[in-house]
Amino acid sequence: MWKAVSFAVIALLQLANSKMCWEECSGLNVLQNVDIHGCRRRSTYPGSLDFRCKGMRGPPCTVLRGDQVELDLTWLDNGHRNLTQAVHWQSGWMDLPWVGMETEICKYVNDGKSCPGFGDPLKGGLSTYKFPIDILSVYPAGSYNLKWQLIDRDAPSADGQGAPALCFKFAIRIM
Repeated sequence: MWKAVSFAVIALLQLANSKMCWEECSGLNVLQNVDIHGCRRRSTYPGSLDFRCKGMRGPPCTVLRGDQVELDLTWLDNGHRNLTQAVHWQSGWMDLPWVGMETEICKYVNDGKSCPGFGDPLKGGLSTYKFPIDILSVYPAGSYNLKWQLIDRDAPSADGQGAPALCFKFAIRIM
């Protein structure tokens, strides 16, 4: 009996640790799940209130310089051919590139099995993206609003740079 209760408590704690505040920034409405595994703080401050999100409003994902965390996405994939990613800090007056992010990302899509490809038809056309993020020691401590995009370089776009497959925003705090 205690074993089952212990397992249930551990499972609930794992679910609580996987919550993240985010919002989609494009009209695509394809994101099903966005998470960063490894965030250190999951309650509001001050007062340790329950974790609540309303879009990006809520406590940020808190990390320490030197940490490695994992971005975990699930999205409705209508087909991609040549994915890359762009990560920008939305500073308030200009979007600045977030340095240190790998751009050749196909090996992180669907466990490296389908790039180019479509989402798994057995899972309702969903694709996954699991990307390790190194929190570099050169990143200054502070809070940042980040905009993260997966871009299909071969999809037609007005600027010739490719069309977004997905886009979302979230807050991160580096200590």
